[in-house]
Amino acid sequence: MMEISYADYLQSAIDVAKDIGPTILKNYNSRERKIEYKGAIDLVTDTDKAVEEHIIKTLTGKYPHTKILGEESTKDGIYNWGNEPTWIIDPIDGTTNFVHRFPLFCVSIALSINKEIVAAVVFCPVLNELFTATKGGGAFLNGEQIFVSSVDTLSNAMVATNVGYDRTKAGIDHMLGNLDNILNQNVQAIRFSGTAAWEMASVSCGRLDCFYEWGIHPWDIAASTLLIREAGGVVVDPSGSDVNMEGRRVLCGGKPIVDLLSKLLLPKPSSN
Repeated sequence: MMEISYADYLQSAIDVAKDIGPTILKNYNSRERKIEYKGAIDLVTDTDKAVEEHIIKTLTGKYPHTKILGEESTKDGIYNWGNEPTWIIDPIDGTTNFVHRFPLFCVSIALSINKEIVAAVVFCPVLNELFTATKGGGAFLNGEQIFVSSVDTLSNAMVATNVGYDRTKAGIDHMLGNLDNILNQNVQAIRFSGTAAWEMASVSCGRLDCFYEWGIHPWDIAASTLLIREAGGVVVDPSGSDVNMEGRRVLCGGKPIVDLLSKLLLPKPSSN
């Protein structure tokens, strides 16, 4: 097989994300959408499924040697993520936003080789924002190179997180405990948008200074992890140790602000 460059893989991911964009926007503006529940408050739409199927068919058709780790095609939380070249796909990150016509959601596509992310695309159809990165090649927003912010104090920081789907008392106490710790350090602002991929992409371009969340999956963070690292930032476990992409928790941003947050965030009692 002829060697395929990271740039080649990236261009294919860009092409399929842009190709499916008009369909996503059409369905976003339509009132005739099929909505299902994966959990009590966890939604999936016919658009999520159709977009993932289109991306998988296109990318595996062009690269038959590649595997798939996709949100809608992965069952029972078993990732089966190996060393083979693998497309990691979230067809619509922010499905609840999509359903409610809240305009922050995105398509996230990453390629891993030996479980290392080497190419990444995050495409936000409503905003017409295309984030791209390759390993060692920098990170870009609509073709312009981007960098994480240099903010190093919480009083100047805009920090993002999400409330997720955990409605147990322990889960709520953990979320509120973290917010209490951060607010008591006089953080400038806290934002919740409901889409980890977009929030992490926003960290990569400096519009957000830091992001953390528990309960996420590899497809939520894979592409944006490369964006942040190529933009000069760090992606770690909330404790400050190395991130486990399958560990369902993440903290990211410029290193100074991440170091501060890692000392404030509380460990969660459960694995989720």
